Amino acid sequence: MTDTRYAYAVARVRALENYLLDRAAVERLISAEDGTRALSILRNTEYAEAFNTIENSFDFEDGLSNELHKTLSFLEVLSPERHYIHLLRIPHDFYNLKILLETKYSGEPVDEPFSKLGLAPLENLQLMIEGKWMNAPEYLKEASRQVIMEMERVEEGSGNGEVFQISQIIDKIMWKYLTSEAKKSKNTFLITYYQKQIDLINIHTFIRLTHAQSETDYLQQMLFDDGSISKDFFLKLFSKSWDIFSEIKDYQDLVMDGWAEERLFWKYEVVSDNHILNYLKQANLIFFGPEPLIRYYLLKEMETNLLRIVFVAKLNHLSEDKIRMRLRANYV
Repeated sequence: MTDTRYAYAVARVRALENYLLDRAAVERLISAEDGTRALSILRNTEYAEAFNTIENSFDFEDGLSNELHKTLSFLEVLSPERHYIHLLRIPHDFYNLKILLETKYSGEPVDEPFSKLGLAPLENLQLMIEGKWMNAPEYLKEASRQVIMEMERVEEGSGNGEVFQISQIIDKIMWKYLTSEAKKSKNTFLITYYQKQIDLINIHTFIRLTHAQSETDYLQQMLFDDGSISKDFFLKLFSKSWDIFSEIKDYQDLVMDGWAEERLFWKYEVVSDNHILNYLKQANLIFFGPEPLIRYYLLKEMETNLLRIVFVAKLNHLSEDKIRMRLRANYV
């Protein structure tokens, strides 16, 4: 049934897509002599407001966060169903929880900034880590409980975990929660999107652990559930890993282009993003529903990832060609 509530919202985001950075703007950023010049160029784009208070190119992450916060806040007001936009914020809650738990169990501060884009206030998460669970959402309580249980087993000598496994535990719970919420909403576009993300992560994990000649038990531990490709499929192929290139039909070109020829993990990440970009085009065919809003935010998120690549390259004096090699399909 056509959901006409979204007619105005879809029209707005379709208009806003015209203001995403185009190839010419990206080329100007790549050609900028340094990070300061890149900042100046961004202030003449839709990023002007987000970067208005950013004086030093080393603080580019603050500007990117400002832009994504503005986008999410706008979509929350625009969307007839905020639930879908909240799902886009929830990964940032898991990210913040990950930093807090890694800090707690490592005994050292994690050199990563907290995200300002989550749903749960950071102070509520900090209280939860201290044992005051009242104001934390259930999905974060579950993730925290799982980490605490594993770390306690390690301390007792009955577990084999390390602090670095906190990230894996939290990510597993995050993807399970997101796919579960998408299935509750019966939104096929979102369900497939999450399944594809899990598939791409699992393929990357499979290739990486095959390359490292890891044990099958470790692969089983590292794979995520709820993708369209089962964990059993990967485990069966682990002993004859090169068959993955012919067996994964939906991702065969991606694996061949991104890994088989040159064995470059960063290239696999590029073609993975291109695969997602191609999938997001399906939202162009939808005129009444949340899909175009979700697509717009994901495109914006990819755009900020591109800007991150540019700034990091400028700050590390990398060549323009190395930046261009990492461009996603919509900028090539």
